[in-house]
Amino acid sequence: MYGLSKQNLIFCQEKLDKQRKFLSDCKVQTSTGQIKSYLDFSHSANLSSRYYSELINKVNSIYSALKSQTQTSWQPTFITITLDGFFRDFLQGDFSRYNEFTHKEYIPNNERFGFLQDKIKDKIPFTLKDLYNVLNFQFNRFQMSQAYKKIKKKLGLHYIRVTEPHKNGVPHFHIMLYCPVQYVDLLRDTYKIYFPAKQNIRKLKKGSNDLLGFQTDIKNAPAYVLKYLFKSFIDVKNKTSLDYLQAWYIKHRIMRVVTSHTLIPAWVYRKMIPLEKDWCYLTYIKDTGIVEWSQEDNYIKFEDIKNQCTFEYDNGIYKRYYKDKVTKTFGIHKTNKIHIPQTFKLKYKKPYRNIPTIIDGTSYIWTKYKLIKQNSLLIVSKMKDLQLYRHFQKIDNDIENVNLHHYGLVKNELIKRNIIQDKILPINEYNTQFDNNEDNKLKNHMYQTGIFKLTSEIMKDITHKESK
Repeated sequence: MYGLSKQNLIFCQEKLDKQRKFLSDCKVQTSTGQIKSYLDFSHSANLSSRYYSELINKVNSIYSALKSQTQTSWQPTFITITLDGFFRDFLQGDFSRYNEFTHKEYIPNNERFGFLQDKIKDKIPFTLKDLYNVLNFQFNRFQMSQAYKKIKKKLGLHYIRVTEPHKNGVPHFHIMLYCPVQYVDLLRDTYKIYFPAKQNIRKLKKGSNDLLGFQTDIKNAPAYVLKYLFKSFIDVKNKTSLDYLQAWYIKHRIMRVVTSHTLIPAWVYRKMIPLEKDWCYLTYIKDTGIVEWSQEDNYIKFEDIKNQCTFEYDNGIYKRYYKDKVTKTFGIHKTNKIHIPQTFKLKYKKPYRNIPTIIDGTSYIWTKYKLIKQNSLLIVSKMKDLQLYRHFQKIDNDIENVNLHHYGLVKNELIKRNIIQDKILPINEYNTQFDNNEDNKLKNHMYQTGIFKLTSEIMKDITHKESK
């Protein structure tokens, strides 16, 4: 079943049992004196009920976050993406129905998704993971289309994607996609172009614009997508043995669910749970307030401007502020050093080093091919006045190429310290690019109100403060 043999099921079960035993045997003492195993902290999809409950929370939070946006009406759209029937022949190495002229653009040939066109030329049979990569590639092409990028840039697009196998093991996608109401027709037409398989574009019923693979008549969006998730998870509390469906995900290393970046990252949310458990509220602060985090520095800060409330995590220490007053603090300071037991050995060496490097105040990281900027930016609230202002001067002079979120963060921090005079704006208002008339207006406004060249008096004042 699902393309797996009895031996495959036994292998996956043994692998899962070994993981469970290792996590259960490794124990630590918490700051309160409790003895807990690594399994208690695990978020594994196959071993922990925490992951499952967190996933339900995430699905509901995405729906709540979008529903609360009164300026945009969102249409839940249920999309199904399946492969053409001839892809099943590829599993046996039969490429007789493959037409290079017609089908080549739907099959990847790169490092990210696999060199699958080369496999066809060499008559090498595909694996189920290869077919999963084909689906991923096709969905990526859909996301890179002009229509999709246009909608995403103007108002945004948000999705929850679930992977599920057919009975023969060939994967397909179920996607709950939230689209602005006025762009549903445009998105439907784009879907027909990028997923032309007959089972995708067949009419659902007469008198309706809905397709079999593109449905908009959705009554309860979270419940609609959760019913597909329920099937793919093992009941870790009452059941320890796998069935063929769960083994399919493990053997082929396929993620059950993927979501858009609608909410704050899961690792940030998990860190902030002791202070605030509402994922939707923390995301609201990200969109309307001031937020900064760095996994490298083990630091997170959420500043709710409207309610004058701040949540901060700094290397194990939690603090909650109301205005400038600390209302709650707890935790034990942790160092950034990672202690690896002497008995622990890496099975494989990484092909490249990923140690962050600081160049001109910006964090970079080496990849296999080149040096690139890290996603996490500098922690501006920890910079000294003079260092912060010099950094602001530098990004001021290159405003067209700077990360605008970071620009807004630095500017707001300077205003809070009374180094420059202006109004604090939500970071989300800086999320734009200078490539149209509206953006040029914003650019001019930022030049008029946001760029403050230091006079010698202000520079002396900052230098005098720091010298004290």
